[in-house]
Amino acid sequence: MKKLLFILLSLSATTLVSCGNDKQETKVDSNDASVVYMTQEISPATLVRIYEALGRQATGQVAVKISTGEAGGHNYLKPELIGQLVSKVNGTIVECNTAYAGRRNSTEAHWQTIREHGFLDIAPVDLMDEEGDFCIPVEDSTWIHYDRVGTHMQKYDFMINLAHFKGHAMGGFGGVLKNQSIGVASAAGKAYIHSAGVTEDVVKTWQHTGNQDGFLESMAAAAQAVHNYFGRGERIVYINVVNNLSVDCDCDSHPADPEMNDIGILASLDPVALDQACVDLVFNYPSQQGDDASALIERINSRHGIHTIEHAEKIGLGNREYTIVNIDGEQMLGMLNENGLSLLVRNRGITSQHQNRGVQDLLSLIKNEPDRLRGAVVADKMIGKAAAALMIAGGVKAVYTNLICTPARELLEQAGVELHATEEVPQILNRDRTGQCPIDSRLNDATTVEQCVEILQNM
Repeated sequence: MKKLLFILLSLSATTLVSCGNDKQETKVDSNDASVVYMTQEISPATLVRIYEALGRQATGQVAVKISTGEAGGHNYLKPELIGQLVSKVNGTIVECNTAYAGRRNSTEAHWQTIREHGFLDIAPVDLMDEEGDFCIPVEDSTWIHYDRVGTHMQKYDFMINLAHFKGHAMGGFGGVLKNQSIGVASAAGKAYIHSAGVTEDVVKTWQHTGNQDGFLESMAAAAQAVHNYFGRGERIVYINVVNNLSVDCDCDSHPADPEMNDIGILASLDPVALDQACVDLVFNYPSQQGDDASALIERINSRHGIHTIEHAEKIGLGNREYTIVNIDGEQMLGMLNENGLSLLVRNRGITSQHQNRGVQDLLSLIKNEPDRLRGAVVADKMIGKAAAALMIAGGVKAVYTNLICTPARELLEQAGVELHATEEVPQILNRDRTGQCPIDSRLNDATTVEQCVEILQNM
């Protein structure tokens, strides 16, 4: 694994600037792949665990930037999901008013929506532009010459950018880059970004939305401005919850229903790598009838959404090259060992437990529930050649085990399956430990996964 991407230099969180064209340089080592952590389980506990995996502790006054969700919508991150994390960091949920007609475009209406959605029940909430806004510098002044944000942002030492990754009517998709640009901007700042620097007037801005790439590039520039404000990214972390994957944003009061299942939670210190990883998971999603990513892919492509990420990398905000580190496996292996289970399968946020001996459960899953294995993370007590062949045939993504035999390791490695094994032995023994496992012994002459599976299915 390569070292984490980081941005050099620092910028005090108390720096104030006039709304002019102040510009500073930043340097990024674009040769290093950034680390993106991932869990397929979407729960309050895993949200805390993935934050902890980042290794950067939120200190001081902590802002947790979310979308409070337009009234009438239902896909936004719910208080019951985020409450444990917000409490752990003693955070304040922060938002800004919108620039479009709805129930969040005025302070009074926005507070009512916040109350209705239950956020005041779990933490303090701050509308950062309730008492006005101020400007912070941008490095890329191609379209916008400053980023206008709420004055209350000056109160915070650290930000957790906690975004709901989904589609967006104008940007194609919304993740941490959008949450940090449009999301952190004041109402006037939102108008300025949407119009690619033409106007701050929230009424006139909708007459100036024809410059699509300019809008996307303005989002990247504004996201970089906030990143720099928090110590050039040293006092900020990024989390995308990839669930309720509608083609529409949480700013839509009547969003389209998701046509695909949830994917999980991803986090990084690099916002560019994080959004790129989420987009890649959508574009490489194993779609099928009733669980289809096509609509979201079309939405992203039709709005040239990837360009926000492209431009963010170009201006030095982060890196599109990344390595995914799955945090599910070790926790699953511990659960398996503590509860005397033989197999755990986690896929799309659902974990199933299995207790049968040998490869019975894997054979049953391939026959009766093939979708449970496709793209799954698996924890298995011990893995012989038979189990490895079935996992590969089922499309398992990552495997964690206490014990693996050499032929099984070789099969998994050849198939490109991520493997984490505590111990490796030449062969798995039978129950009496007097010879090779009888099931594996039938596969000694099999040289391909297909041959192994055929033998096992005919046993």
